[in-house]
Amino acid sequence: MTGQYRVSQLAAAGAVPATTVRFYESAGLLQAQRSESGYRLFDDDALDRLTFIRAAKHVGLPLDEIGDLLSLRARAHCTEVRSQLRPKIATRLDEVREQIAELQAFARVLVDSLDQLDALPDRSAPCDPECGFLRAAGEPPRP
Repeated sequence: MTGQYRVSQLAAAGAVPATTVRFYESAGLLQAQRSESGYRLFDDDALDRLTFIRAAKHVGLPLDEIGDLLSLRARAHCTEVRSQLRPKIATRLDEVREQIAELQAFARVLVDSLDQLDALPDRSAPCDPECGFLRAAGEPPRP
């Protein structure tokens, strides 16, 4: 399909919900004309922009940065867009690697907690500080 797209058509072509198209329009990332009957009409550029937005969202870029990149994309060569995009993706990768390290540390805490639970003796009394789990992993028993 080429030419003019209504919201639902652009959404289908861009593989997003219609609400997303409306949101991106309200955020200023997509521009529409109005038909004589009041329908929003988007052109092929809007589909290109939507495709770019989806790709940028896929790598975790926030909408404000995507908006800046779209503005740059409209007035600059691809090389300039790439030179702005690369450090943003590299920064995002660093953030994700940090999150992975934090999650791996948390996974170790969970494994230690499971080991601690499994090592506790069965008791017929109610849970209390003597149970052992109420201590942080690695903390010595209370005197």
